[in-house]
Amino acid sequence: MSERKGPSLPDVLLLCLMAILAAFTVSFLLMFRSIGVVNAFGAALGISLLAAVVVFGITYTLPKLSRSIKLKEKVKIEEIEKGFETREKGIKEEKKKAKFAFPDLGAFAYRIFGGAAEKISPHMKDLECNLRRALIRSTAEKYIAKMILVTIVIFAATVAVTAPILIRWVAPIFAVGMGLSVGAIASAVGFMVMYIYPSLAAGSRRSKIDASLNFTTQYMAILAGAEVTPERIFKSLMKSDVDQVIKDEIGEIIKRMDIFGEDFYTALNSRIMETPSRKFSDLLKGMLAVGSMGGNLRRYLHLQGKTFMRQRRIDLKRQLDGLGILAEIYISMGVVLPIIIIIMLATMSFIGSSGIDSLMWMYITTFVLIPATSALMLLVIDTSVPKEE
Repeated sequence: MSERKGPSLPDVLLLCLMAILAAFTVSFLLMFRSIGVVNAFGAALGISLLAAVVVFGITYTLPKLSRSIKLKEKVKIEEIEKGFETREKGIKEEKKKAKFAFPDLGAFAYRIFGGAAEKISPHMKDLECNLRRALIRSTAEKYIAKMILVTIVIFAATVAVTAPILIRWVAPIFAVGMGLSVGAIASAVGFMVMYIYPSLAAGSRRSKIDASLNFTTQYMAILAGAEVTPERIFKSLMKSDVDQVIKDEIGEIIKRMDIFGEDFYTALNSRIMETPSRKFSDLLKGMLAVGSMGGNLRRYLHLQGKTFMRQRRIDLKRQLDGLGILAEIYISMGVVLPIIIIIMLATMSFIGSSGIDSLMWMYITTFVLIPATSALMLLVIDTSVPKEE
């Protein structure tokens, strides 16, 4: 049974979203009568962001830091009392004691919506495949139940936030109707994000695997040249300094052999069907064919490594050329556009344009548009810039 290392990042982001909605709703309702709608909006936005930072620190960063501190203290004690061998044993025991017992949202959701998830699962056949490719340790039914729970939470939180705000300007019945509409849209977006997340995670793993194959294949060719068997080559990769994403792929093959009792070529063929990387799948197919026909494995791996290295150079050049376009987009959307909007709003407020609250739109531009644009560009650049290998 695997140890639980704490909450996953999607669970933490869900809790942060709930904290933002709750903090924004409470703070806005408490302040809008005394300081006005616009000032209350800005203050509530700041409080909600602070609440999200606090929740992120408590649920994601603090448990890891706490475990690290406890493990360091345990190491010092064991070094003094029992020596090196006893110290290692104490570290393993302390890891089990120091683990952060965070509730499993997937298991909780499955207990509530398991029946509905099993009925929906046959209509989402690609979801289970994407979960395996992304190495998400969850069944399709359990993940669908989690999707349903997240959708309901987003719907309820959105209605709770929008309805009290809209009720000041429109009739209560229309405010509730508009709140329900916004909640339905937000929940649909949340459901779609949860649905495509495994596919995005698999795509991210595919990029990392493709970027690591050139060095990994050369390393395998060196071992094959020393007459090492393919099984021992894969087990040696687990002890080497190759990227963790390659170790994860190799670990799935070794797990099938050591735990499920499959032979090497059966485990290899199973991973060929489940890996997210087409290049890695082709590499395994070639190794399977060379091993079956008794070919020269070292020569095959050496040639594949040269091919991967040449393709990697081409990909790096293409990515670097795209950075110039991203820089121009950021200057246009993140710098020039907000300045133009603020100048236009300031001018309209001076000439007394009716029907537009310039101050409120300045708040939205400053606290929503600019941070959102910057965050979006950072995300695009992070996915586009070549990573250090």
